[in-house]
Order: sequence, then structure tokens, then C-alpha cells
Amino acid sequence: MMQTITVGELVKALNGMLLCGEEGKEISALSFDSRQIKEKTLYVPLVGEHVDGHQFIQSAFFNGAEATLTEKGEVLDWGKPHIRVEDCKRALQMAGACFREKKVIPIIGVTGSVGKTTTRALIAEALSAGRTVFQTRGNLNSQIGVPVMLSEIGEEQVAVLEMGMSEFGEMERLTKIVRPDLAVITNIGVAHIQQLGSQENICREKMAIASGMKSNGILLLNGDDPLLRKKRNAVEQVTLLYGTTPDCDFYAKEIQIVGGKAVFRAVCLEEEIEVTLSMPGIHNVLNTMAALSICKLYCVPLKKAAEKLEQFGGIAMRQQVIATKKYTIIDDTYNANPDSMKAGIRVLMDFPNEGRKVAVLGDMLELGADEKQYHQEIGRFAAHAGVDLLLTVGTLTPYMEEAALAEKTGIRVKHFSDNRQISEYLKELLLPEDVVLLKGSRGMALDQVGKELRVFAGYQEERQS
Repeated sequence: MMQTITVGELVKALNGMLLCGEEGKEISALSFDSRQIKEKTLYVPLVGEHVDGHQFIQSAFFNGAEATLTEKGEVLDWGKPHIRVEDCKRALQMAGACFREKKVIPIIGVTGSVGKTTTRALIAEALSAGRTVFQTRGNLNSQIGVPVMLSEIGEEQVAVLEMGMSEFGEMERLTKIVRPDLAVITNIGVAHIQQLGSQENICREKMAIASGMKSNGILLLNGDDPLLRKKRNAVEQVTLLYGTTPDCDFYAKEIQIVGGKAVFRAVCLEEEIEVTLSMPGIHNVLNTMAALSICKLYCVPLKKAAEKLEQFGGIAMRQQVIATKKYTIIDDTYNANPDSMKAGIRVLMDFPNEGRKVAVLGDMLELGADEKQYHQEIGRFAAHAGVDLLLTVGTLTPYMEEAALAEKTGIRVKHFSDNRQISEYLKELLLPEDVVLLKGSRGMALDQVGKELRVFAGYQEERQS
């Protein structure tokens, strides 16, 4: 049963004014999208640069909204509660905090520069071996998405919420809304370095997740990350490390790649089990260790959790392996930064195929003043990793190409002006033994290349047969 908050309680908590409607009406969900309305939903009309959500209040009511917030004085339906507030975005966050107050289940917060979505999904999958689990839906991990997720937690026994940040102060605001019982930081990379200035600043902002936790909470850090390792005693909460070295509280050992899959032994507070992942990539060993660590802390049987993880197939556009009759695609197009780009190339090189290794790479965006050097770094990495053919698109990837060729490893390079050209070239080029990696920032839309290649290979027809 979903927990509810009355309109009257919300008016008081949000320092609002009830313009019309009944105080006793119950609210059990929040939404800032007038098209995504459930029963007993409070619609929150956010004001953006180009769109004002107030123009969709009537539509929200038509779709079944129980009440609305508003920054204006107009009443569009006298039978539906209108709560006037000064700032709808801030009120949404406060409403999310109200729902959090009513949740008695443990909430796990997951953040980090790279891999937080996959880690969140792995944690939820592993915990499902012993508990019912709620987890973040889609990409609702921001200041406006997290409050919505808090309102949707129902009768589950544990919740796993992804918490993203891209600006100073954002994590502190989020954690004070969520107040996680346990928090995970996956790593400190250079994503959003354009806004935050340095990795040290990024680390400081990520560590702010502890400021919203109770003093008896647990902070779980990636011990393989040098910046995070230094933070072991930096907060009042118990801090535990997971990683690949025995001085971590939870660690993986005897790591191998067998048939493109990671196989290793996980040591969790002296309990040891064997783990096989269906997901590619050494980096996913670390993500898995975070999940198994939490299972151990929450008394979920590790062997059952490992069985769940072995069946986990990953998330769309995040190193998703698509085997067709014409070629194999590794779709990693959701986003990109130097760390995730290297991880994607490693997955490509570890893949057990007899043909060529082809990397299709697009620009990495929002990297600030050092963007040229970051792209050059990836070019050199691809060359020495052994990539056979590097295909690029974008305005920054020429730096990548130049650096790759300068290494004189024999890597071949070809630049394209748009994604359509790449798609057509690949259709002619690829053979059944070949594997192609697609990777770039979300704005590069390389997922469209993946769709073109799947359709050309008849993959959708295969899946339906």
C-alpha cells in the first residue's frame, strides 16, 4: 500500500497557501510531467528556460491529477486543490522530503562519476535474492527526479536510489532529502569537470552525500580509487572499502576474463564465494563487489545474490552486447567521459571474437579547458589497446585520431561528418566475425547508429521469432 500525505500536511510543510480544494485529499505520488499521472498524484509545474509547466496544469487534471502546485494565483479547477508556493522546484524537493519522513525501510544512495546506474541496478538485482527492492526508474536521479522516486516507494523492503550531481551544492541538497542509511560512491572521474573545476572538487561534492546520513550510517567507498581511499576516515559514519586488494573490507581476487565474461572470487568479511558475470568488463567486477558488499551488510545470502548477478544482462545503451548474424555490437552510447571510454575499449578488446575490433567513438562533452588533452589520451589508449579500426565523428575527435596515428601501432583511422555516413560505412564493412563498439556522449546520438545496424542485421526480427 502506498503511503499518503494529505493536502493539508503538504500546505504546512511547503509553507504554501491553499487556494481551493479540500485539505483532506490524499496524495501518494509526485509528478512534474503532466503525461505521467498516477492515482492521487500531485502535479508540480516546473518553470524552465523554454517551457512553463503551468500551461499543462489543465492537462494534468484531465489525466487524473488530484492536486497541483502553482507559483501563480490562477485557479483552473475549483474542485481540485491548488497549493500556491514561491518556487515549485524547491517545493517538489520539500515534498519529496515529506515522503521520505514516512518511509521506514532502509534507503541506499548510489553516486559516482562513472558506473552509478549499472551499480545501482546490480545492487538492486543482488538484494532481490533476499528482499523486495525498489530502485530508481530511468534517469530520475536529479534534484527533480529523486523526490519523485521517493514518493513512489511502496511496500518494498529496501530502496536503491541513484543520486547524480553536476554542480556545486547539488549533492548536499539531494542527500538531505534522501537521508540514505547507506551510501555508495563508485569513483571520482572527470565527468562534469567543466562545472566543478577539478577532480578534488568533484570528490568533495560526492563525499557530501555523508552530510545527510545519520551518524550510524555506512559509507561504502571504492578502495581502488585513490581519491576515495584517502577519505576512509573523513566522516563520522562507518566507512568501508570495496575493491581488488586484500586491505579492502570486501574485495575480489583471482579475476579472469573467460569467454568475454568476468570470473572471480569475492571475499566479503571472510566469507568467500565464486562469481561469474554475464556482463563484460573488468570494471564491472568493482560494481559487483559494491552489490555483494551491501548484500553481506543486509544479510542477503551471497551465493543466491551471485546467482542473480550471473543472470543480469545489463542496461540498454550501457555496454549492451547485441549479437546478430551479420556482426556483434557493443552499444555503450548512453554517455561518455575518459574513464568510461577506456572501460568501453577494454570491453571491446576482451571480447572473444575472431574478426576485427572496431571502435566508433564520438566527442566527449563537458570536459572543460582540457578537452583536447582528454581526447588525445583516448586516441593513444585505443592505439595501444590494439583497436584495428577507429571510426570517429564530432568536432573534438580529430584530436583523438591524430594522437592514435602518432603512436604508430598500425591502427587505422577514419573520420565521418555525421552518424548516417558511419552507419552506411559499417553496413558495407562489417563481417560476422567482427565486433564494433559504439561510444560517445549522449549529445552525439550514436545510439541511432546502433539502431540502424540492428535493423540492417534483422536483429529485431530475430528477437521476435
